[in-house]
Amino acid sequence: MKESDIIALHKKYAPSEEDFNLVYEHCSVVAEIALWCAGNTHEPVDRELLRTAALLHDIGSHPFLAAWSVNESYSRIYPQHAMMGAKLLAEEGLDPNICSIIETHPLLGVSKEEIIENKTAMPARDFIPQTIEGRLLCYADRFHSKKPIFSKYDTYLENLKQKFPKQAVKFEAWAKEFGIPDIELLAKKYGHPIR
Repeated sequence: MKESDIIALHKKYAPSEEDFNLVYEHCSVVAEIALWCAGNTHEPVDRELLRTAALLHDIGSHPFLAAWSVNESYSRIYPQHAMMGAKLLAEEGLDPNICSIIETHPLLGVSKEEIIENKTAMPARDFIPQTIEGRLLCYADRFHSKKPIFSKYDTYLENLKQKFPKQAVKFEAWAKEFGIPDIELLAKKYGHPIR
């Protein structure tokens, strides 16, 4: 998919230029990390599918960010942004593989059991990536947030160990498979702080 078409989709759903810039820059950072990680795995990766999914993965954030700016209680339902994005893109006629990758990108993919245990505001079913491209997107997305801020591997891992121990195990395994991106280099390139 051409980048101009991806940008047009984001602009269609972004409530403001500021929200567009915030979300699209985040998606661009995640795409860069995901494509770098793809070079480290021994599995074949559809790089174009991965790039497109990464550049669109947070399109469903736009309505939530608009609501969140009015009332912070909307942050509780933010995990639903992935489902919203997948639904919007399905309605736009995008490849079902892209929609599936986007729908399963919260954390490192979450199971029905994790959703119930953590009382996450999502339907109680599995949201587990089924492809290498889905796993790469989940992993890459952990290193940058829309604040905008980068996360060091060790900092993010410790946070997962405290809040989501099952996710921490997955994060460590995927780090061995996909590598750990150079966050300091990326932070300099984009001018974002590191936590």
